[in-house]
Amino acid sequence: MTILLSEPARPALPSTAADHRGPTSNYELVIQAPQATSRGYKRSLNLSRGLNLLIRDYWLQDTLVEEKLPEAPGRTLEFGFNLQIVPDGEHPIEPTSQHSFLEFNETRTQHMFQPWAGQRRVLKIDLHLVTQAGSFAFSADQLALIPAELQAAIAADEDDWHQPVGSIFPAIQLVLQQILNCPYTGSIQQVYLEGKALELIALQTAQWIDSGPSRLPQRLKPSDIDRIHQAREFMAQRLDDPPSLLDLAQAVGLNDCTLKRGFRQVFGTTVFGYLRQQRLIKARQLLQDTEMSVAEVTCQVGYSHAGHFAAAFKREFGVSPKVISKHSVLGLKNSVR
Repeated sequence: MTILLSEPARPALPSTAADHRGPTSNYELVIQAPQATSRGYKRSLNLSRGLNLLIRDYWLQDTLVEEKLPEAPGRTLEFGFNLQIVPDGEHPIEPTSQHSFLEFNETRTQHMFQPWAGQRRVLKIDLHLVTQAGSFAFSADQLALIPAELQAAIAADEDDWHQPVGSIFPAIQLVLQQILNCPYTGSIQQVYLEGKALELIALQTAQWIDSGPSRLPQRLKPSDIDRIHQAREFMAQRLDDPPSLLDLAQAVGLNDCTLKRGFRQVFGTTVFGYLRQQRLIKARQLLQDTEMSVAEVTCQVGYSHAGHFAAAFKREFGVSPKVISKHSVLGLKNSVR
């Protein structure tokens, strides 16, 4: 089944440009579908100076569609932290699933729907710094939140851009966990979360500087980023029969060069690196949760050679597929009897 999460209606636009608005009013949307096995929530909190904190925490068995309402024209600087975005919500995440990014683009002025495929664990925290309603420039008090090096990158290029920062360092993980487990409510919660948000901005910018901000990749348009996400979803649904790179690019409306470059830029891996990882994650799930043999799983996830599958599996998880195969464990128990 498909679950729909709709943002609440927005208040009327402010009468003065001095009024800062985040992308949404404060709200929490909880998955409430009696027939569904999915659970989770999406929470939005406006902090000071146009800074918005957005938390998604989903355990999805069903397809989830987020309805997003239009925003006032402006610009958004996003600090993104993907803690867990992987198929199979029942198993621990892979380290490569954790990454952070910076994004600078125009606000969303159209009504849109964002799908999340089922069989997926999503834990994601984003900070959005949004310009004053109707303005395309950050105010002086907003610029005070942005480190000088990042201000320079914004000023140097008015086009939209997306910049992967890299793996989420332990110091950043700690702050993210403190946000998720905030011990306060009311006005104290507001002050606490604002402090943690500023700490995240400082830590992520420092990591971005260390990774070499002067080597910003070629800019990706927001429409290209959307198509790259579509390509990932398309691949996730066709693990056993993946399209060629050219067919995938045509399916999402990109040329193959933009898809290759953009996929690595957005997700930190190649298209077929992602395919290989997701096949192996699915294989591990099948071996642990079903009585399928290693040979059956090999075919199920699209490998034609059992030896190649076993070698790739061991490189990824450090053990051979036979070690965790439920089928092998059952066979061992039966032989003991």
